[in-house]
Amino acid sequence: MELALFKAGFEAHLECCEIENNRFLGEYLKLGVISQILKWKKLALRIDFDEGEKIIFDLLLSLKEDILRLENSLDKNKELIPLKQKGVIESLNFEYLNFLDTILEEDKEYYLRFDLNNQKIAIFIKAQSQTLAKIIKIKPEDKMAFDAFVVEIQRNMIRNKKGQE
Repeated sequence: MELALFKAGFEAHLECCEIENNRFLGEYLKLGVISQILKWKKLALRIDFDEGEKIIFDLLLSLKEDILRLENSLDKNKELIPLKQKGVIESLNFEYLNFLDTILEEDKEYYLRFDLNNQKIAIFIKAQSQTLAKIIKIKPEDKMAFDAFVVEIQRNMIRNKKGQE
């Protein structure tokens, strides 16, 4: 079975680990807390607030966002877990990442961290080969951001092909 992968070319940090490792799991859960606000905003769209309630709700959400941003900026001063390996993700799709170099051990699990649109994304992957890995654990809000990134790569590829014709 041939996998359709799309050119990416961004750097990622990773380390071989068990998915239940509390050290990595703690950082995984901590990263991307601001995106939890999106859940509240989506929920608010389904609720019929009167004008005063809507203002109060928006104010509370704004305060919560500000608090989370401050906490995150303070946490940025704290070091993230130093990961032992660094690699370039050459290509990807919605479920798989393909590394430029042979840095993986087949059937091993890895904790992987990378920047996507100025946001730190942490995921767990399982090596399918020395270069190919399958995403096995990703937070729903990070999945949405990652999928949007893959779609954008696909669109750019289509535009480039149309431009060459």
